[in-house]
Amino acid sequence: MAICALNAWALWQILRGPASPRGGALPRDVVWLRRLLYADVAGELLLWELLGALSDVAEYSASWAVWTATMILLVRALAGVSARFRIFALALGLIGVLAAAVRPITEAPLLTWWLLLAMATLGCKAMIIAGQGRDKRFSAATVAIGWIALLIPQVHPLLRVGQGPFDSLSLAVQALDVLIVVWAARTAHELAAAPGRAVAAPGTGRTPRLLAAAAVLVLPMVLVGAEKDAWLTYTVADEGCRDRLRPAAGLGPEERRRSFLCLARGETLAADAMFPEDLADQRILIHGAQLCALPGDQGRNALHSRAGGTADTIELAAALEYVCPGIVARQNAEAGRRQAERDLQEATWKAEANARCADPWPRARARRQGTAAYMLPEGGGYAVFDDRDDSAGDPGNIYGDGDEVADIFDAAEDGFIDVVGSSAAIVTNGDAAMCLTVKVFNRAPPLRLTGWDQVVEVGITSRSGHLVVPPYPEGSGGGAAGPLPDLAAAGPGHYRLRIYARTLSLEEHLLVVYPGRSAEKVVHRPHRDAPARPATP
Repeated sequence: MAICALNAWALWQILRGPASPRGGALPRDVVWLRRLLYADVAGELLLWELLGALSDVAEYSASWAVWTATMILLVRALAGVSARFRIFALALGLIGVLAAAVRPITEAPLLTWWLLLAMATLGCKAMIIAGQGRDKRFSAATVAIGWIALLIPQVHPLLRVGQGPFDSLSLAVQALDVLIVVWAARTAHELAAAPGRAVAAPGTGRTPRLLAAAAVLVLPMVLVGAEKDAWLTYTVADEGCRDRLRPAAGLGPEERRRSFLCLARGETLAADAMFPEDLADQRILIHGAQLCALPGDQGRNALHSRAGGTADTIELAAALEYVCPGIVARQNAEAGRRQAERDLQEATWKAEANARCADPWPRARARRQGTAAYMLPEGGGYAVFDDRDDSAGDPGNIYGDGDEVADIFDAAEDGFIDVVGSSAAIVTNGDAAMCLTVKVFNRAPPLRLTGWDQVVEVGITSRSGHLVVPPYPEGSGGGAAGPLPDLAAAGPGHYRLRIYARTLSLEEHLLVVYPGRSAEKVVHRPHRDAPARPATP
């Protein structure tokens, strides 16, 4: 009922006719100004929507052309304001018009043009309404309606902090959009008075045509006002529309809205629609704007889930590009900056860790070699494995179950190392960072036991011709903090893997690899705490 009453009042304000008495013949520019204001009223009520159905460009161009001419004539027609006031108001208005004219043909971020349009046009409109307050032709009610129509959309986002995605406040603000049409109509009516005269009561004589227009227009507005949600539409899901999507940059507002609804109604990777099917298009668009206002992916995903939506971060961001491309681009740039900072911190941390490690055999030049800090996972231990051999499960998972790959628990029971086929699991004394050096030779190097706490040699196979120590990716349980070479220098075949271990200021391991067919395990130096093994009969 409230919306019905508001619509009926707005219609009465639009159709009530000009102020009286008329101040004789009006100046030519005032006559044209009143015509433009009435044209803008017609456009807001119906004409712009009809043009938008034919062409977004036509709607965009026509609405801004009418506003430009109206703004210039209205600033000129204001009485009681200084020349400096007019110049400043015109400058703001023309900045907004220029930004609107060049936005579709430039590559600048949409957010930049939106800010220019919003700030300059808002400032111009504010000065016009302030000027009306000094012009005796305009009533205090018209000025008040102008301020409300101008400020409510600006204050609305602040009032909505902490509200749900589809609250009654948003619907009320949508209903108050009609006030800008009422302001334009009242301004045109009251311009009929002579400059310097106070506004008289509107005329009471009405022609049959006016009554007929009221009868035709009131009934639809009443019916719309009686509904809970006015003019709700539901776009039908169309997977084919995705093939027709174009980049958001350069698209008009209506085409961007259609593109967003295309993605919003389509299926996601979870095989569900991004938004509930019973949600009206208008509410989906409101929800999209609210998602744009949130600072990051986590907050957007949480709000989207609470509203019953389903989409992963990438799908949601791709859809929001059509609603708020400037904001999303800025947030992506900020996320990229934070990621770059994390990458730099990680690179610095790895460089400092690697600097603490040195080659324990600097004079023994191998075919391939490398030294790096190794970040151990919780519980310690690391693997050497053929990362291209998936014939027996996951050879790099030393904490996995099964007998087809090496296992850290079997290695601990055996004292140091467990080898199964193309994977080896090696036990460490702790689970912090240690130093690891690998050296690959063409033949067996000298044994060199001096200075080492434990030395064990085993056989290992590479089916693909690749043997690696895993690198340390972000979020991994462990890995080398620097590059280490492929240990299978001779290609596919059998190798001997000799592991040296000791603990000085840090735990240190040396892996020596060379071709060899023997699979026998040889303990060259057992750990001093290891129990004595019974002699083989």
